[in-house]
Amino acid sequence: MIDFFFPTEGMGSQTLRLVAEASQGGGDAFEIARVCKEIELGDLESWEVEWVKKAEDTEARAKKCLVAGHERSAMQYFFAANQYWRMADVFLRIDRNDDKAAYFAKSQENFRAAATLNDPPIEVIEVQCGDETYDGYFCHPRNPKPGKWPALFFIGGADAFAEEIYFSGKEMTERGYAMLLVDTPGRGSSMYLKNIPTRADYEVPGKACFDYLFSRPEIDSDRVGLMGISMAGYYAPRVAAFEDRIKCLVSWAGCYSILDDLYDFYEHLQPVVQRLLGGVSHEEAREQLKAFTMEGVAGNIKVPTLMTHGTSDKLMDWKGAQKLFDEIGAEDKTLVLYDDPKVGGTVHCSHDCWVHQGPMIFDWIEEHL
Repeated sequence: MIDFFFPTEGMGSQTLRLVAEASQGGGDAFEIARVCKEIELGDLESWEVEWVKKAEDTEARAKKCLVAGHERSAMQYFFAANQYWRMADVFLRIDRNDDKAAYFAKSQENFRAAATLNDPPIEVIEVQCGDETYDGYFCHPRNPKPGKWPALFFIGGADAFAEEIYFSGKEMTERGYAMLLVDTPGRGSSMYLKNIPTRADYEVPGKACFDYLFSRPEIDSDRVGLMGISMAGYYAPRVAAFEDRIKCLVSWAGCYSILDDLYDFYEHLQPVVQRLLGGVSHEEAREQLKAFTMEGVAGNIKVPTLMTHGTSDKLMDWKGAQKLFDEIGAEDKTLVLYDDPKVGGTVHCSHDCWVHQGPMIFDWIEEHL
């Protein structure tokens, strides 16, 4: 059976990520374990088949509950089905792009079905950036305090899309903060459905997203922050270096150079990054990724910054996080390195330590917004 508690290979790591998000409503840990029991370790076809089966079953349960008038149960099943459809896609390569798009569409369909039932509201929105249009969500806070709302723009990483990272940031809405989720270039619907590849100058789509957020009449313009997770440990700092309207930055994993700290560091991610760049070759990817760096830029970040990273992260080199942290120009900056396996958090995005890392991050945001 796949060991997602102490993973040593890709299937376990991907499942650990799902279990972490399940703790926030993105599935059920026991159902996840039962699916893992049916998957033969290392068999990618088995992985796809079993997650599709579970996604279809969960979606059917959601629709049955909806017909019966049990909206709360339907919402929970739709949220879980969204995540299970995502899992079916995880190991598909660029030659299966049509299938990846189909699984993504099912994931998005289920998330939006859940969103219509969610309280507080989750609005489906669009952000215009030049000739490009990005899909996303504006998540209302629960029981906000009187007056305008503080808000957080949350960016996901390489293979993360808005419908998934909602569960990573959901706690902020529970604490009274609005949350903006957008499928910026190379991510989610922008990649799967619109063929918008990623880009080094993430400050451009970042500005468009903040223009949207600051245009919302509910938002307190003096209490807006930015957070990025995984590969967005590059995206978010890059945006922050050019954005003077925000009040704080959280880098949930840090990345100084995508070429050095991710692409060359973990070769199994190379096909993913090649796809995010638009389906380029290895040589083309290495050349294009030279521009994906915080060199000469990190010093422009002046807002209070929190960065976290696990020292046993196999996907992104923690030394890149340290380098980025050292060059950030903010006076108020904190780097939290997880290096004790008895505590947890040493893996990518510290998925095994959300019980401690989540409160630490969200408390810090509250102190700075």
